[in-house]
Amino acid sequence: MVVTTVIFFAIAGILFLLNIKHGRHQEGFKAGMRQLVAALPVILLALLLSGFLEVLIPEEFIKRWLAQEAGFTGVFLGALGGMVMAFGPYASYPIIATIYGSGAGLGTTISMLSGWTMLGLSRIPFESGFLGLKFSLLRMALHLVFCIAVGTVAHLIGLWFL
Repeated sequence: MVVTTVIFFAIAGILFLLNIKHGRHQEGFKAGMRQLVAALPVILLALLLSGFLEVLIPEEFIKRWLAQEAGFTGVFLGALGGMVMAFGPYASYPIIATIYGSGAGLGTTISMLSGWTMLGLSRIPFESGFLGLKFSLLRMALHLVFCIAVGTVAHLIGLWFL
């Protein structure tokens, strides 16, 4: 997290200097503050939600169903969990990080992140409306296979190297 923060500070500094050069730094600052004010409540609530989940999810559940020892079951459940997670990135990343930090395995976490990214059920009504239900179901089936495959590879990497 520290490296990411430093990189963002560097990029912001460079953009600030470029805006000063063009005399538009105040306009850029105001636009950024508007976005911060709009996103801050969502970010704060997502972090609170992930904190509540961390305390609420029983340790035994994580160990039995989601930990490295759960194997393929954890990978499969991770993909399904990601698929039903109908939140944007401000909420999903803290939740997934909380589950990983609570002891979920590498394969489970990667399949969950892949499932959230590729299988999100909340997109199905729009996708099938524009591209057809047949297309949506085929895409979902192919992506489910990919999510499980990438989670399984990550699980094996976790067993062999971590």
